[in-house]
Amino acid sequence: HAEESIPRGFCLFGNVALAAAMAKQRGLASKILIVDFDVHHGNGTQKMFEDDSSVLFCSVHRYDRGKYYPGGQLGNYTSHGVDAGEGYTVNIPWEVAGNERSPPG
Repeated sequence: HAEESIPRGFCLFGNVALAAAMAKQRGLASKILIVDFDVHHGNGTQKMFEDDSSVLFCSVHRYDRGKYYPGGQLGNYTSHGVDAGEGYTVNIPWEVAGNERSPPG
């Protein structure tokens, strides 16, 4: 969740995003796929690459209409990159709030 100038969500820096940037910088990869599959949206990684068409970022996460951490509209399915990176961000938000089920019995 760390962003360019601020640590967030127990992250001082985004290690996957930095590894991807270094791989590009060192010529080890020209195209990169980052799949972030957990309960929180990968906001820092998305912001780092949202205008970069050489990185496809896919985040599957709990969303709850933007109220689940880190919150906001960035993790919505309508947020899919900007400028040259438009279409290279794929958000798959889970709506969980209100869908809780009672245990059987």
